[in-house]
Amino acid sequence: MAEIPIEKKSGMGWLWLLLAAIIAALLIWWLVAGNDDDADVVDEDVPAMNADADPALDPNASMVDGDDAAMAGAAAAGAYAVGETVDLDGARVIEATGDMAFTVDVNGEPMTVLFNEVPTPNRPPEGQLDINAGSMVDIDGVVRSASDPLPDGITATLPAGTERYIHATEIDMSDG
Repeated sequence: MAEIPIEKKSGMGWLWLLLAAIIAALLIWWLVAGNDDDADVVDEDVPAMNADADPALDPNASMVDGDDAAMAGAAAAGAYAVGETVDLDGARVIEATGDMAFTVDVNGEPMTVLFNEVPTPNRPPEGQLDINAGSMVDIDGVVRSASDPLPDGITATLPAGTERYIHATEIDMSDG
């Protein structure tokens, strides 16, 4: 039998290729990820404009019913404009001010809520809802001006200094 000489080649070539591929991948990752360091962080709860620069963003400004610019400004500032539909889920009751009235926290602003409820005498609590401070409620309704007459059936008294309130057409007690 004839012997065929076989030369053993060095097995380290593939290691250098693997190392070069890893370095290339890390370099690409560093270049792509490096551009995100200077990105501006935007807080979604803060309006993009200064309220002093645009009176439509001032929640205390007098608004005309139907004025789209004023209503958009009020919504951006976290307040509700007169005539605007309200759909609050999980609002915390700050204070129960009467049988058919309470105050809720709406985006950090206290807002009076009035509702029409059929009294049920000789049954505590009077009415169908037992709303107390700390209760969680879901509210559907419309924002009304305090200077307008109260809706039919509402006998509650608005607190002094109230400019607008929520006339609740539906209130559900949330788990809380």
